[in-house]
Amino acid sequence: MGDFFKNLVYANEDIITFNSGIPGFEQNKQFVIVSIPEYAPFEWLVCIDGSKLRFAIINPLLFVPDYDPKIIKEQLDDLAVDAPEDLLLYVIVTIRENPLESTANLVGPIILNRRKKTGKQIIIDDDRYTTREPILRKN
Repeated sequence: MGDFFKNLVYANEDIITFNSGIPGFEQNKQFVIVSIPEYAPFEWLVCIDGSKLRFAIINPLLFVPDYDPKIIKEQLDDLAVDAPEDLLLYVIVTIRENPLESTANLVGPIILNRRKKTGKQIIIDDDRYTTREPILRKN
């Protein structure tokens, strides 16, 4: 899969700017979202600044339908949101060889303004969620 990102083709309008970067990677500001059909529902947030930085992401509502993080309005100010439907919600995933061990960080949702092409990882103060939430549950 590593080769897939090597010759990544994207348009300027695909670039999402994280003005503050992502915690731990503050210097990396520009990303694109890459979907690879055979890996759906996972997508990749790929940094385009020359580094090899990329994150597996997923819409958390696909596996936690009642996910409702406590986000303070001020945390969204720099995304300049005009309408709620402009927002996209993702969480970063750690994919393991054993799918049952794959986890998602529900404490640090990634919020994107799809109209303004800006993004931000928000760290929430909400003890209902963990940074290592199982994506698949054993039945």
